Amino acid sequence: MTTPLAVLAIGGSDSSGGSGLQADLKVFAAMRLYGASVATAVTAQNTRGIQDVFELPGNVVSAQLTAVLDDLPVAAVKVGMLATAEAAAAVTAKARSGVLPNLVVDPVLESASGRRRGVVSALERLLPYAAVATPNRDEASALVGWQVSTPADMAGAAAQIASNGPKFVVVTGGDMVAGDEAVDAVWTDAGARFLRYPRVQTRNSRGTGCTFSAGIAARLALGDDVLEALVAAKDYVSRSLVGARDWELGNGSGPLNHFGWPSFAASTFAGFSA
Repeated sequence: MTTPLAVLAIGGSDSSGGSGLQADLKVFAAMRLYGASVATAVTAQNTRGIQDVFELPGNVVSAQLTAVLDDLPVAAVKVGMLATAEAAAAVTAKARSGVLPNLVVDPVLESASGRRRGVVSALERLLPYAAVATPNRDEASALVGWQVSTPADMAGAAAQIASNGPKFVVVTGGDMVAGDEAVDAVWTDAGARFLRYPRVQTRNSRGTGCTFSAGIAARLALGDDVLEALVAAKDYVSRSLVGARDWELGNGSGPLNHFGWPSFAASTFAGFSA
């Protein structure tokens, strides 16, 4: 057998398995990649949401990073929850040294808590090293300092975030409730584009952001260019939503069907538009 490519996920552990590191590792496995992980926090959560977050010290995050990167030839890296400024600084130090290739940053931010401001500032120092950043509207609002509401706002926010370094920024809009279509705004060197796809009606949407960003990292590791990776990752999310549409796991927002049990439904993905 051919040795698989290794991809590294950095983020929080989800005790329910639907998001965070657990979702990332499922994505990598589904795409036939070897997943390694570095935990920045352990969360007590289920399908109803996060009950508590137990942050890991920055030196513990740094030690995990060193252990993995000194041994595995990592082809891409996905960063999710950086629960503290110290954890963000540890990751940024590795990015600065050039050992985090094909870096995809999904800036997961806890909406409550005074420490959010410190984490946002630390994230801003990491973003220049990212190939792709994938904030949702709420996270984009925190990064740009104004409320991101409409697709036009999303495009403007993506451009503003890109001015801080990432080559590509995707502001995801799947959480908008209006309309039959979900829209993401993508900032590229050529300007703004929109990634459009039919909205999947389901309560099982836990971990969609994690899955999308992990999918991008996986596809970059496999050799896609960024726009190809975005399309492939969005198609994978769409299939995973459709595949879990009728699941009854938990009492809240259930997980995605990462492995296509029993088989992936036909893709509902549409594509880019101007």
